[in-house]
Amino acid sequence: MRESSDIKDLISYGDDLINLPNSKNGFGVVSQSFDHSKALHFTCDEDFNQIQESIKDCKKKLEACKKKTEEAYSDESAGDDDIERLQKELDEDMELESKINDKLR
Repeated sequence: MRESSDIKDLISYGDDLINLPNSKNGFGVVSQSFDHSKALHFTCDEDFNQIQESIKDCKKKLEACKKKTEEAYSDESAGDDDIERLQKELDEDMELESKINDKLR
């Protein structure tokens, strides 16, 4: 029973659409709907372009962040290398000092 009601509603809607251009303000309604459609499309395009620009900005910021992170890690590892080198020099100096102290005794 519901299906026949849906079909009747659909046929009625189709008839209304067919008769719309024939009514005295039908063309104005169609024209106005088309203008609204164009405005909506334009707004959607603007929003899409703004979103695309935002995505590009986010990608640039992400790449800059990745680069800074990599630089920080490379600086940290370079710092670790310096610490290891300095520790080795300290160990050698302490060993030398120990040998000198042994000789002085």
